[in-house]
Amino acid sequence: MELRVILGKENVEKYQGINDIDIDIIYDDDDLIVQSDLSQSFYEIGPNKKIYFFGRVVGIKTNNIELTRVSGKSDFNEIFTAIDIEGIDNVVNNIEGRFIFVYIDNNKVSIGTDALGQIDLYYEKYNDGAILSSELDLLPFKDNSKIEYDQTGVAHALYVYGYRPAKKHTLYSKVKRVGLHELAEWKNGAFDILKVKNELCDSYEYSDDSHNTYTKLFLDAIEKRSSVNGNIVYLSSGWDSTSILAALVKLHGAGKVRAVIGRMHFSKQTGICNPYEISRAQQIADYFGVKLEIVEFNYYKRGPELTKRYAHLMKSQMATSMAFYQWIELAEYVASTSNGEAVFSGEISDGAHNFGFSQMLTVLDHPVHEFREYSDKMASYMFSPTFLKSIWGGDYKSDSVFNFLKDRYKGGIFDKVANNKIGKTKQLLSSLFLRDSRFPFWSLANSRLFTKTGREFYSYEMQKSYIDPIVKDITDKNLYAAYIDLYGSFHWNGGTVSTMAMTGDLLNININLPFRDSRILKFLSTMPESWGRGLEMRPTKYPLKYMLKNKIDYPYHMQTGPHSYLYDSDPDFDHAAEWNYRSAFNSQYKDIMSKRWYRNILSEEYFDMAYLDKIATNYINGREVLEEKHDLENLIYFSITGFYGQS
Repeated sequence: MELRVILGKENVEKYQGINDIDIDIIYDDDDLIVQSDLSQSFYEIGPNKKIYFFGRVVGIKTNNIELTRVSGKSDFNEIFTAIDIEGIDNVVNNIEGRFIFVYIDNNKVSIGTDALGQIDLYYEKYNDGAILSSELDLLPFKDNSKIEYDQTGVAHALYVYGYRPAKKHTLYSKVKRVGLHELAEWKNGAFDILKVKNELCDSYEYSDDSHNTYTKLFLDAIEKRSSVNGNIVYLSSGWDSTSILAALVKLHGAGKVRAVIGRMHFSKQTGICNPYEISRAQQIADYFGVKLEIVEFNYYKRGPELTKRYAHLMKSQMATSMAFYQWIELAEYVASTSNGEAVFSGEISDGAHNFGFSQMLTVLDHPVHEFREYSDKMASYMFSPTFLKSIWGGDYKSDSVFNFLKDRYKGGIFDKVANNKIGKTKQLLSSLFLRDSRFPFWSLANSRLFTKTGREFYSYEMQKSYIDPIVKDITDKNLYAAYIDLYGSFHWNGGTVSTMAMTGDLLNININLPFRDSRILKFLSTMPESWGRGLEMRPTKYPLKYMLKNKIDYPYHMQTGPHSYLYDSDPDFDHAAEWNYRSAFNSQYKDIMSKRWYRNILSEEYFDMAYLDKIATNYINGREVLEEKHDLENLIYFSITGFYGQS
């Protein structure tokens, strides 16, 4: 999707009548131009009042459970009436979908996204107004002779998994993104970013009937996004995508569903690196009578051409990762074989259910998979309301789980614990979202990436932008809601979820994430610790697994044994090392790294250049250093993203 909104008379005069980009002018006024290549939903809702939706509106929420499909203006009448009373920012919260909206009300223009911020909206203050767009390439900053880089944005892209800046930031000083709970406004010749009120909901003890609620929400989220023409699932062998497969078969029958999966082959030495995933996915597809179509990811033979082919997207969306290449190949396959089918993915379920501690490899390598899963529950407990209260009370040091897991980090540096409640809460949030190892009080000093000044700078700027606005409102009751809210600015904005959506947009595929349905997220925001997030014996992703075992037809007995990649049976297998050192990408990545573009982008005040140069040199020389692998991977993807202003 390409969208650009031009604000300000001087800017309109500059761009009016100039076809600098090949997209249509949707709206044109003295101080406003709206351009897009997407067929938009447009409604005239009163004298001098118009609203445009660019993207997809799934439906309108009437309460926390019900969602009504929309097919025309009449379905929006109550919403349009409510805008005058409640304001556009409040009303948008009741619209389910993935979209950017432009609301024109006489001399005021409001521009924003769906409540979950699922499409990036970039903005640059320019001349007498501002220019907003869906990608960086549509903004004027890129044409400047001297481009300055946002050190906060590049720090996060280099340090934390995801390879992208956090939500409100970009890699460039002159460009920001409209963040969650923000709204861009143009009024009386002035541009501003307004804060939208966001209230965190409290968790409470669920009853047995809550299982029925979850099942209803899950099935409805999929049904509202599905198509009678057919449906495609990006399938793995995990709980998330296979649960979507089961739901689609229940709703439409096996004849209206097919599945696609990538067979990953990174090097000749290793061969197929996800054999268990393929085998399990095939068994589950066979159980439902669904065709499984395998897309070959032969990266030991090919791949660098993908970097060249999609360089524009990488640069304009600051997006590169191993997942990017796999998503784009799946999207290409689906685009070439689809006949208007709806496409589904199980992404974000891990974060929404158990804050990423759900993959049986994040905490402890152990041959007994049940123990590995329980170790993830222990990690999830480290960020529970119970443990937060023990931090507040000062008795966390005697917590046996804390001490057991802390032993895994022997030799690591831990921050001194704050002496007040808000400070301690801030530290816990920072541990989850602003650290490369997610464990309470894990220090930035463990990273060799930053200088001392850089650590202080990164911590201060990120906390100021994301943690401080929310921390004072956090209680033990709404802690889970805060996590899920922050996920929208961090992990779900990173190199897995965001790149999948981008590749779909590029190839005109609408990829649906039912676990990102706002009603499901609300359910999980209020879900108690005792539902799989604490030390009780309920499993991770408890409501999902309970549903699959008790509410819908699902081959629960097949979810045993090795689960996905070779590291399920060989703890020494490292898929990133296979990719970076032994795949066809190796020579391309070495060439890019040899240019050391990062030196022109990173400030020596904040980053340890000697360390980064050492990483680059070791990689170019083919030397694998275990202690550098995380920073190496981030540096590679950071370097191949491509930068405006880069020589």
